[in-house]
Amino acid sequence: MNQAFDKRVYTTGRFLLDAAYIISRAPRIIEAYYSKRVPWALAEKIMLAVTAVNDCKHCARFHGALAQLSGVEAEEIKGLLQMEIGAQVNDNERPVLQFAQEYAQTEGKPTQANLQELKRFYGEAATRDILLYIRMINVGNLIGNTFDSLLERLKGRPATYSRLFDELVIVITSSPFLVFINGFAAWHAFRRPPT
Repeated sequence: MNQAFDKRVYTTGRFLLDAAYIISRAPRIIEAYYSKRVPWALAEKIMLAVTAVNDCKHCARFHGALAQLSGVEAEEIKGLLQMEIGAQVNDNERPVLQFAQEYAQTEGKPTQANLQELKRFYGEAATRDILLYIRMINVGNLIGNTFDSLLERLKGRPATYSRLFDELVIVITSSPFLVFINGFAAWHAFRRPPT
C-alpha cells in the first residue's frame, strides 16, 4: 500500500513572501557567510537539522555533500538526518541544533524563551546569522517537497492539501535551484570514493 504524501509544501502566496524575504536579505546572507560567526560545518549541521524535520530528500543530499566537504563525519550527518542530536554533537552545537529542529517543527514559531537562550548562548550577531540559515533552508526544503508533491500528483497520488497551480508555479520558478542542488549532489556522489 502506498503511503500518502504528507510533507509540508508551499502555497504560491507563502512562497512569494519567503522568496521576497530571502532576496531582500541577500547582502546580509553574504555577509553572514563571510563573517564566519557560524562556522561552515555548524551552518551545514543547522541545515541538516531543519531538513530532517521537513524531510526534503533534495536538501538532504545537497547539504549532506556540503557537510562532508566542510569536515562533518558521515555518522554525524546520518544522525542529524534521523533527527538524532547524538554524542558526536558537542555542547557548543547542541543548543542551536535543538533550536533549529524546534523552529522547523513549529513552522517558524519557536518559544521566545528558547530564542532568548539562543541569543544568550551565541550572541546577537551569530543568532541573526543562525536565523537566516534556518529561514533559507526552510525555503529550500519546502521547494523540494513541493516538487515531490507535483511528482506524486503525476503518479496519480496527489496530496489532498496541495494544489496543482501552486506546485506548477513553485516548480517552474525554482527549477534552476532544483537542477543545481540535485546536479551538485549527483556530482559529489559520483566523485566520492567508495567506502
